[in-house]
Amino acid sequence: METIDEDFTITVKKSDLNATPTSIVIGDVNYVLILESEYKKIQEIIKLNHEALIFKSLEKEILQEMPRDFDDVFVVAKTLLNNIQSKKKNLTIHDIKKIVKDIKINYPNLFINIDEYFKQINIDS
Repeated sequence: METIDEDFTITVKKSDLNATPTSIVIGDVNYVLILESEYKKIQEIIKLNHEALIFKSLEKEILQEMPRDFDDVFVVAKTLLNNIQSKKKNLTIHDIKKIVKDIKINYPNLFINIDEYFKQINIDS
């Protein structure tokens, strides 16, 4: 334990690489030291999980709008998402909903029109 002044004390707890990481206590705050390679792995896992979450949210929003061909809508939506992502660091669910709504407005032929669908069913009956 090393005390720099009365309000600032650093305590270093060493451990072997197979156990818990080395920790440092600065004041009342605990920090953990990890290898840079492990930190990069964690960052990559977070990035991949975020991308997976974005795509799952996108799939859900598209399906709620009843697409004629899911894959066509998904390709258009991914392109628009990539354009937004180049300008904005983190996408939100609001961004995803807006993109799907914009696609439905700009490309209505990609979605089933419920009113027309039921009219067609009544005509055929």
